[in-house]
Amino acid sequence: MITGFTCSAIAQQPHPFGKPLIPDLVADPTIIDLNGTFYLYATTDGWGRHLSTSGTPVVWKSKDFVNWSFEGSIFPDNFQAKFWAPSTLLPYKGRYYLFPTLDGKITAVVADAPEGPFRTLDGKDIFPDSGWQPFPIDQKSSIDAEVFIDDDGQRYMTYSRRRIVKLKDDLSGPEGPVVTVDTGENAYSEGPFLFKRNGIYYYLYTLGGNEVYAYAYMMSRTSPLGPWTIPADKIIAKTNHQTGVFGPGHGCFFHPQGSEDWYFIHLEYGRGSTNRQVYAQKLTFNADGTIQPINITSQGVGALRPTVEKMPNLAIGCTATASSTHPDERIKPNADKTLDRVESFLPTWATDDSNGSRWMAADKDPSPWWQIDLGKPRPITRTEAYFVKPAAGHAYKLEWSLDGATWQPYGGHEDVILRSPHRDAKAVTARYLRLTVLKGTPGLWEFRVY
Repeated sequence: MITGFTCSAIAQQPHPFGKPLIPDLVADPTIIDLNGTFYLYATTDGWGRHLSTSGTPVVWKSKDFVNWSFEGSIFPDNFQAKFWAPSTLLPYKGRYYLFPTLDGKITAVVADAPEGPFRTLDGKDIFPDSGWQPFPIDQKSSIDAEVFIDDDGQRYMTYSRRRIVKLKDDLSGPEGPVVTVDTGENAYSEGPFLFKRNGIYYYLYTLGGNEVYAYAYMMSRTSPLGPWTIPADKIIAKTNHQTGVFGPGHGCFFHPQGSEDWYFIHLEYGRGSTNRQVYAQKLTFNADGTIQPINITSQGVGALRPTVEKMPNLAIGCTATASSTHPDERIKPNADKTLDRVESFLPTWATDDSNGSRWMAADKDPSPWWQIDLGKPRPITRTEAYFVKPAAGHAYKLEWSLDGATWQPYGGHEDVILRSPHRDAKAVTARYLRLTVLKGTPGLWEFRVY
């Protein structure tokens, strides 16, 4: 059955996910601004089976903080490991380092470019029996590493359960004892982050989990090892029932090059399990250096530099139809029973200019397709398809038509390619475009037409 909704139906049925940063399910984000490009590394979510699996490791890139893309994996094709919490990219002595959690263990990897391919520090690929080794620390409950280099060049690794340790100059292992930060909290804590601003060190860490994830912090004017002071308002991010954001958890803190503005990038738990997305919030500091509690929203911060896309997206608000539509799914609450969300998968969600909504075909659709009506014949030059589960790859066929009955080839490819978006370019005058998914998850976060 063909399903479709008009633009007015979108206004009547708003979705609860706002404007996530990335058009995919990802978690544990880290961002660095390097030579005019934002690089975002994250856990690739949405592959099912909760914590027993993860998706292909990729790096999303953007020039403006709005239009994001990736191409292939950051590891060689033979990579085989569960990849979580990649850490912030560390440019160091002409190379690029990450400290992801691989198969549950913190591991140091290095590459000659931010896009990879990454291998262990001794050059090994990562797959069973390759001989790769995790980082030489006590790996019991050790995840979520971050590495901070102070102004004097000293290196520090912080990781789960409030631990910090100095690192050797070559980043190959610890240099000195592990220090446990006394936060005044005894419960499990992960997602730590360490940064310095105006001579003050900030140690940030999570509390709780699921929908009750929260972020707290401490300050030191002496060193990354303390002594630390606990601010009166130590919790800066928590569930905001008024704005409908649940469990702002494991993320990062960064500022663009040449800017004094700081941002908090975090996962949100509102789809449950390992089906998370990430959002951006701006930080505000008081005169004494303390951080103001954040009014967490799902609306994002917009472009941080002039947008790279100068042409209007003709697809926004246009009518879309599809071969089928996946049934609505009610999100099952875990720790907060007030979480009351239903996700729908309408064809028009792919034309609403939001990374938080998506069209998905019914599970047993034998030949899933999605179609857009531009309202009248329009000259177009290119399209961008942001597929659901893009890190698994897609093959597709794209056609154009003036009347919706006679179709001509426009783009696509038969081989499965891991990227987002998939771009096609051809100058035609068309009213309709139809995308048929040949391989890969049949769904679209967004479809753009220029």
